Amino acid sequence: MRYLLFLFLFFREIPVFAQEANLENNNYIYDSDIRSAQLLLEGGSLLLPIVDLNAANYVLRLQFDHLGEDIMDYSYVLIHCNSDWQPSELDESQYISGYAENRIDSILVSQGTILDYTHYFVKLPNSNVHWTKSGNYLLKVIDNANDRQVVLMRRFLVVEPQWSIEPKFVQAADVAKLHTHQEIDLNVNFKSSIVRAPMTDVKIFILQNSRWDNSIGPVAPRGTSGNLAQFDYQDKLVFPAGLEFRDFDIRTLDFKGDFIKRIDRFPDRIEVTLKTDRSRYASQLNSRLDVNGRYLIDNTTVNRNLLQSEYCKVLFSISQNAPLEDEDVYIFGELTDWDLKPEFKMEYSEEAKAYYCETLLKQGYYNYMYQVVDRNTGRPSDHGFEGNWFETGNKYTILAYYRPFNTRYDRLMATITIDTKP
Repeated sequence: MRYLLFLFLFFREIPVFAQEANLENNNYIYDSDIRSAQLLLEGGSLLLPIVDLNAANYVLRLQFDHLGEDIMDYSYVLIHCNSDWQPSELDESQYISGYAENRIDSILVSQGTILDYTHYFVKLPNSNVHWTKSGNYLLKVIDNANDRQVVLMRRFLVVEPQWSIEPKFVQAADVAKLHTHQEIDLNVNFKSSIVRAPMTDVKIFILQNSRWDNSIGPVAPRGTSGNLAQFDYQDKLVFPAGLEFRDFDIRTLDFKGDFIKRIDRFPDRIEVTLKTDRSRYASQLNSRLDVNGRYLIDNTTVNRNLLQSEYCKVLFSISQNAPLEDEDVYIFGELTDWDLKPEFKMEYSEEAKAYYCETLLKQGYYNYMYQVVDRNTGRPSDHGFEGNWFETGNKYTILAYYRPFNTRYDRLMATITIDTKP
């Protein structure tokens, strides 16, 4: 049964490059041989990559693998963006100290793994490049040997913490959302800064669990009082609460971790079959701890987990009596860059009465959920496999931007991350 599913699912054609004429300035991998790409905050791998404008060297680490034995020639560039992730009007020399483009020269080869791969990493800022302005930044990785195509993009933020943010969770204003949503009110405190037109020059964005795909913003203040900008809207800064994420643990392959049904070893591959999931649409269960949709690359049985960890073919499944009409099902989370990627689209099996998907993942601990999407509109369905419950644990990151009249970029003046379960 598994081998028929493998032939049906795994050998669907996936282009090596998904290069487009106009790349979206988003977290995305454009080369299917690049895997496990993460931009991490040093000492805080589960935090959104936000760094202080005056941070010392080595506060961010970009790391990723390229499958196979070839050594690739990669460079990286930093692009300064406004709050909407469109490039700002600043020239490179105005937001970068050092070289605009640099090669990635930290390259390591996998050790003793069934599937060969090469590990690449770079730490930022470094002796070659340092940012000089606050705001949004896009990190692009370029393949010099392949027509200088962009193969990987990651977002990060640089803050000049001159203001403060004072948030609080409030009961959902819409009665219909009382048990399913989470709402936030907040003030932005300018402290000693002189802000002459806060109603037009100040705006905020709010992210749930470090996601940009469902962020709220830009939002202008509802009012002001002294040195405060007030964002006490009714039913505007509100998010579906979701449920705690599903998870599985393959940090060791010596025994079955949580929610693992079977681990099979072959000379040329390792296959991991997860236990079949069920719909949680009507559920209020929130007893499990999670990492809010993120994932950790880790191996508990070796010393060098980034180089000695195996890549496994992981088989996901969720039971469903009949295929959904006009809707598609995707695995979703940070492992998919919070995007609906073709390799994570599930296929229905009449024989098993379930949706299946098999994909290649490096050893670690993973969170995920199932996203049901209207096939015609591309919008998430209101009746999928996951539910919403207001007591779910979520992290919210609030970003406060400032752009006075006749200036050329959005300054990031304050950030804060709060948890519904402190």
